[in-house]
Amino acid sequence: MFKQLQDMALFAMVAECGSFTGAAKRAGLPKSSVSQRISQLEQALGLRLINRTTRQLNLTFAGERYLVHCREMLQASERAAMTIDRLRDNPSGRLRITSPAGIGATLLARFNAAFQKAWPDVMLEVSVSDEVRDIVQEGYDIALRTGQPQDSSLIGRRVGYTQRLLVASPGYLAGYEALTHPLQLAEHRCIAHQVWNEWALRKGDEYYRWQLPPVHTTDNLLYARECALAGAGITLLPEMLAKEMLAAGKLVEVLQEWKALGSELWLVYQSRKLNSPALVRFVDFALESEIFQEFYR
Repeated sequence: MFKQLQDMALFAMVAECGSFTGAAKRAGLPKSSVSQRISQLEQALGLRLINRTTRQLNLTFAGERYLVHCREMLQASERAAMTIDRLRDNPSGRLRITSPAGIGATLLARFNAAFQKAWPDVMLEVSVSDEVRDIVQEGYDIALRTGQPQDSSLIGRRVGYTQRLLVASPGYLAGYEALTHPLQLAEHRCIAHQVWNEWALRKGDEYYRWQLPPVHTTDNLLYARECALAGAGITLLPEMLAKEMLAAGKLVEVLQEWKALGSELWLVYQSRKLNSPALVRFVDFALESEIFQEFYR
């Protein structure tokens, strides 16, 4: 069938040029090959399409009727090519995105608002959850992840890095002695994210690791932040989730001389090749975004 479609295009070219020679030049084929393929097409159809003389070519009645459909096929091909060109210039369609809750409800929300202003024809379907999704099995186009992807079949683009801070509300801390060493954490109530249930802290060359007791755990950093704001204890947050609350005095950084390991933000998707124009624009926009640069350096 594919060869017949090619031969239909070649037949339309012969009819337009009025000769095998002209069609051969346009197609970049030997004249004998063009003549042979038109003959094979006629044999496949069981009808003569062209009457050949030594001086000219004339379409038969069947050839004239067949030419109409050949031209329709070529026009459809041209329209398809134009559609792809327009997609490259003005991406559209749907992007399915998955993101951790803390990033999705803050940073990604701001970024997507800016992205859709730039590319309004792209539809976004966003899943905000701290459950790590399988982007291949679940059909997501792209994921935001904290940490470099371990799956070698996926492409990862590093967007930035953020510090993580131990924070609590002033009201909660008022009931305790000032924290000067991580050993004192054992005396406190702490809200732990299930992924960061061990807090690794560093002060110069001194390291301290504390395995949190399972007194209060969560899979959502926004929940942990709200608990800290409500005076439930100390929690570990990315700086981007704590920055505004710290500036407003609603949260206070504890053990400021002891620094927790930070976290990286990555864009993860399936392939570098033949990605949709919408996905290409999303990745490029993210890598250049001032929103990511400001909050996730």
